[in-house]
Amino acid sequence: MINPAPKMMRRNLTLLLAGLLTLLGPGCGGFMDKVTSKDFEFSSLFVQPNPLMVLRDSTDGRARAEALRSLREPKQHGGTDQDQDLVVEVLTKAAWNEHYVFCRLAAINTLRHFKDPRAVEGLKEAYYRATSFPPDVATVIKCQALSALGDTGQPAAVELLVKVLREPPVEGSENEKQQKMDERVAAARALGHFKHYEATEALVNVLKSEKDVALCDRVNESLQSATGKSFPPDYQVWADYLHQTGPRDTAVVENKGPKKFLEIILTGGK
Repeated sequence: MINPAPKMMRRNLTLLLAGLLTLLGPGCGGFMDKVTSKDFEFSSLFVQPNPLMVLRDSTDGRARAEALRSLREPKQHGGTDQDQDLVVEVLTKAAWNEHYVFCRLAAINTLRHFKDPRAVEGLKEAYYRATSFPPDVATVIKCQALSALGDTGQPAAVELLVKVLREPPVEGSENEKQQKMDERVAAARALGHFKHYEATEALVNVLKSEKDVALCDRVNESLQSATGKSFPPDYQVWADYLHQTGPRDTAVVENKGPKKFLEIILTGGK
């Protein structure tokens, strides 16, 4: 019998390393990252390069990743419409087109803070085009893209997150099954940022049929985050709460429909 431990250790190391790369903020690569880069020059320690110039001219992966991490949304910092268009285009393309995985992760991590609706489309592309990498690495990129979609808080992100959450278990190796489960857990976590009918309905329905304890726990945490309620991971409890129709609420359901009624519950009656 083949010992699965080496394969699992290799996968865990891949996830850990890629995850650490995306968490690095501007400048956190450290002194050694700078001096080991093939484009390193002594003067660069004292002059901060323009990130857009770096992305235009450099082929060094570390330099490009640092430049992508350092970009900020122009419209949130007094920039012009032209500045906004340029930076958004650079980042959204980098999120799905960069050659190095840590460059894609850097672009994804920056886009999670953008308010521009185009950021959502770029993150969706990052998710779908991650398959250009080996499966383990692709899973890391996909999970980070899903997480970033949640952080944007934009309603346009909900459709893909719900789609991923609802995907059935895959047939294949244990590694393939775990990769798909990792995606579903990431989608469940991201949906906790949304007080939307589609998001909460998808989460609740997972509790109705899913057997995986880790996914159910993550779903429950997201429902708690979206509603402010501390119910256990029980489908019927959540369904009763989200679909409640007391005497005063019946008129709301009749006049505005169950979807609008649920949104009123989630937003505290606003």
